Amino acid sequence: MNKGLNRKYWFAMLSVVVMVFSVSNVFAQKVSVQVSANKVQVGSPFQIVFTANAQPSTYTPPNFKDFDIFSGPNTSQSMQYVNGAMSQSFSISFLIAAKKEGKFQIGPMVFSFNGANFNTNPVNIEAVKGAVPAGQQQQQTQTAQNPNEQSSPVSSGDDVFVKTTVSKTKCYIGEQIMVTHKIYSRFDLRGFQNVKFPAYNGFWSQQPEGVPNVQLQIESLDGVNYYVGEFNRTYIFPQRTGDLTIDPTEVECVVRKQSNKKPRNIFEQFFGGGGFEDVVVKALSKKIKINVMDVPEAGKPVNFSGGVGSLNYKVEASKNSVKANDAFNLKITISGKGNLKLLEAPKLTLPESFENYEPKISENISNVGGVSGSKTYNYLIIPREPGEFTLNSLDFSYFDLDKKKYVTIPSPELKITVTPGDGKSNAAAQVFDHLKQEIKETENDIRYIKPGNFELQKRDSEFFNSSLHLFLLAFPLILFAGGLTYRAYYIKQNSDVVALRGRKAASFAKKQLVNAEKQMKQNNKEAFYTEVTNALNSYLGNKFNIPVADLSKDNIIKELQLRFIKPETQIKLFDTINQCEYAKYAPGAVSGDLQSVYNNTVELISSIESELKNV
Repeated sequence: MNKGLNRKYWFAMLSVVVMVFSVSNVFAQKVSVQVSANKVQVGSPFQIVFTANAQPSTYTPPNFKDFDIFSGPNTSQSMQYVNGAMSQSFSISFLIAAKKEGKFQIGPMVFSFNGANFNTNPVNIEAVKGAVPAGQQQQQTQTAQNPNEQSSPVSSGDDVFVKTTVSKTKCYIGEQIMVTHKIYSRFDLRGFQNVKFPAYNGFWSQQPEGVPNVQLQIESLDGVNYYVGEFNRTYIFPQRTGDLTIDPTEVECVVRKQSNKKPRNIFEQFFGGGGFEDVVVKALSKKIKINVMDVPEAGKPVNFSGGVGSLNYKVEASKNSVKANDAFNLKITISGKGNLKLLEAPKLTLPESFENYEPKISENISNVGGVSGSKTYNYLIIPREPGEFTLNSLDFSYFDLDKKKYVTIPSPELKITVTPGDGKSNAAAQVFDHLKQEIKETENDIRYIKPGNFELQKRDSEFFNSSLHLFLLAFPLILFAGGLTYRAYYIKQNSDVVALRGRKAASFAKKQLVNAEKQMKQNNKEAFYTEVTNALNSYLGNKFNIPVADLSKDNIIKELQLRFIKPETQIKLFDTINQCEYAKYAPGAVSGDLQSVYNNTVELISSIESELKNV
């Protein structure tokens, strides 16, 4: 009996658990729907995705009677565990395109979970005139494209282009201009890359912080719809007058267009052609001219520092009472909308005993919707003399663009009480006061000029810039120029071989006589006379440019006479030549001292050289 009751108990408990689980599972289901765009072009594919947080037992798609289905249903499922809890997602997607213009509603997708049905919300779609006629555009299939296949080119004429617009083309110098860059594409714009912005020559430019979030919209231009995305916005301020030019902007756009590739499988044949592919198109904007006018000269305030826009002005002093030689801060704040970053620091007109330093500048400028904010100048001021002072010459002037005239904002009267200092500060104030009194007594530019005649003495000159210093600086250049001159002379002298041989004839002959002297010391008569003969022939041939084959007595006499060599020298020369020739063929019959022959030969060559120099 107890066993039967236990079985019934456990069976009832199991039934309750299953029921609870089923009920909780049914009530936990969530479904949703998303579309890539609610406003589409006729014939331009877009995606619709139905999602559930669990896999349904069955599902019923809506009726796409007003749309062409290019792909789908495409199902996907994902599952993940986070901190021990499991979550899953099941999605069904379709790639569809509107058949005609109008407003349509896509009905709900019906998901079934254990017999319970869950419906997604209906989706409203507005179809407008397509940039590409319906029926000519086919959607790319889910199959990946072959990267090695070439895509058909896309021109960047009316299909894809960049448009640069400015808030105004005629402005004043320093006036803010907003420059907007947009991409227009009749194809599905997937992205852009390699953007080359203009240099903005003649302008000071400021771009908004952060990376712009490009939102594509459909815009009608001359009756044609384009995908349009603003990818940059810049604020520029002209810094000079005249006609300034904003150069073109170049962008590489990635667009999705119909592919001309042949279908690779039965699915592409069924859906038509090779589907769609992404291609890169270069787009270039047009130049824009800006006419910049100068601010009017009429009525320009003296304290105008270049401020243009709509500005406010505020002056504050950190203290109204201060001791001499103690410091206080003068804070000037310029705020509003305009060329704040280009403003110069205001020029202060302070009492003579007030010393001021360059201001510390801080900025709080925003670029959202235009350059605006505030710029603060903090001046450190030290009064050196006690007394009551009023700062009342700190007005600020700017050119108001709305009123087209100058506006001067008066500064409040700031009364500063300077009390005497104590200790070192008081001593410093007295020194400053004494110096100031001396300066006030000076009525002329130059004082204490000594009258009458007096002598001027030159101060000790320094080495720097002295004559010696300049000479030492120029000496390397002089030395270098001299070296170049000598090198040119040397090359010229040695380029004439005949003249060189003539100049070197005596030295060549004397080198050969050295060999004759060696033979003389060894008492080798035949070799001695041979060397002496060779030395004389070498000398005469080199000196008078006579070839060895033409070295005859007649030729030698002719050259000697042309150069006015003395007759006695000629006789002595031929006697020596004959003696040497005779000794070569009859050495035993020759008598005489070899030393005297050697000395006569050396003297003979020296005599000829001396007589040639005197000619």
